[in-house]
Amino acid sequence: MDYINILKEFFVDESIFVSRKKRLIVFLGSFADFDSFEYCQQLADQSKLLYKYSIDLIIIGIGSQSSKEKFCDFNKMDIKNVFSVNNSDLHNQLNFNKGLVSPLPAIINLLIMCTGIKSKGTIKEVLRGYFGDRNANKLFSEDEIIKIGSISLFKGEMFDVFSKNDVLRPFELATRRLVNMIEILSNWNIYVTDQSYLTQRSATILLDENNQLLYEFISESLLGYSSNMSKPISFLEDFLN
Repeated sequence: MDYINILKEFFVDESIFVSRKKRLIVFLGSFADFDSFEYCQQLADQSKLLYKYSIDLIIIGIGSQSSKEKFCDFNKMDIKNVFSVNNSDLHNQLNFNKGLVSPLPAIINLLIMCTGIKSKGTIKEVLRGYFGDRNANKLFSEDEIIKIGSISLFKGEMFDVFSKNDVLRPFELATRRLVNMIEILSNWNIYVTDQSYLTQRSATILLDENNQLLYEFISESLLGYSSNMSKPISFLEDFLN
């Protein structure tokens, strides 16, 4: 797949795709997608590592300028790294998975995917959010205040009742997902410019300095944005030098 030339068809400013560095390019679905929030929160946590190893990050999501700005603000993403497209034409040209498509409204198709239909592995991933994962890192520090909107609920230390190790504790990921969901629903009209693209799945590619493909992952399911959900960007370890 000639990713760079296809990208140049969709973006006037070709300079963002011309670099002498490695480039991690993440194609999100909608900016309102749970996966988009969760994946970019993981990437934001690793921004210093990407900078250290001179890896440029490019994120492309479906939505408007307003939804992009809101998304970046909430997920602590550098807006210079994030680009928006109005529809799924780019995703279609790259043959990415559209998710469940049926005569029903896209929001209904998305809810059906939440049950695991046409979305293998989703139920397992939902359960991981409630039961924890000893192979994943914890999400909240002890002093971090978990908020829903402007309401402070509790500190991250609450999860220590389950484990004091630096692993993903029961209900920790489920709590993060709940916070994300409330953010999306509370600002639905900003994040969702067109419901048609709610089921569009994501993809991740890593290119070397000469635009040669080093890594590719194309999502086939909801909450399946990585081949290793315990450590979503662990694939970079093979290419850091």
